Amino acid sequence: GANSAVYMVLANGGAAADRLVAAQADVSNAVEIHETKMEGDVMRMAQVEGGIEVPAGGQVELKPGGYHVMLIGLTRDLAVGEKFPVTLEFASGATLEVEAEVREP
Repeated sequence: GANSAVYMVLANGGAAADRLVAAQADVSNAVEIHETKMEGDVMRMAQVEGGIEVPAGGQVELKPGGYHVMLIGLTRDLAVGEKFPVTLEFASGATLEVEAEVREP
């Protein structure tokens, strides 16, 4: 039932912008695209509506305190150093499988 997050840099070498709109991983019950923001004096995390834009020829960093892929309801314990696949889905219809490595929080 615990949650975790996946961080990475998304680079777009293409001539058109694209959007990360979904992700899948078999280590959790649900996977969502989230953003953490300060609202007044409180740090809040919420699902990103419409995904994350990755500009043409640019990049976006998914990092603590910002955008991230949220793993909700882990189905098993994850060990430091373990790797597992995460499939990223983009508005263009493209998919990309990346390998996430478990690190100490």
